[in-house]
Amino acid sequence: MGPADRAIRVSRRGVLQTGVVTAAAYAALSGTRLFPGADNAWAAKPKGLSQQVRATLMRLTRDLFPHDQLSDAFYADAIAPLDAKAAKDPAARALLAKGVQDLDALTAKDGGERFAATRHGAKRIAAIKEIEGSPFFTRVYGGTRTGLYNNPAIWPIFGFEGPSSPEGGYLHRGFGDLDWL
Repeated sequence: MGPADRAIRVSRRGVLQTGVVTAAAYAALSGTRLFPGADNAWAAKPKGLSQQVRATLMRLTRDLFPHDQLSDAFYADAIAPLDAKAAKDPAARALLAKGVQDLDALTAKDGGERFAATRHGAKRIAAIKEIEGSPFFTRVYGGTRTGLYNNPAIWPIFGFEGPSSPEGGYLHRGFGDLDWL
């Protein structure tokens, strides 16, 4: 029996199983998340807001900027500045708590649930339209929009390569990438 007769047979299934086990071991040892969408966005303790207010702000932010491909961790990062501001400023904390109370009252009409617990998207959107233009809405919309879209970690998810000014501008980086024009 020669060396050719003793060839190791590798199956596709074996390669996949080995790859999955290796990736899981690496993630466990290094603390890396294999599945970013399966994270615990509530792991961070609130600084100035109650858990209920944070949950409502997360739901509100998700309704204002709906992206199914983003995990809750990105939305938690977006409301973190509001939480930090509420920890320092009692007026900001009161504004957010009152706004959440108003949203809950709007969705709880006629025997409904609190805003964060309401599964009916149309009911939540109607409540948002009711508060649109209020100081609460303005604070949450402005604060979370910047926090969400200025996060470099989400740019690749949307296909954005980042700002080109450090790379010399778009003329030499990405200007000719439009294949649809």
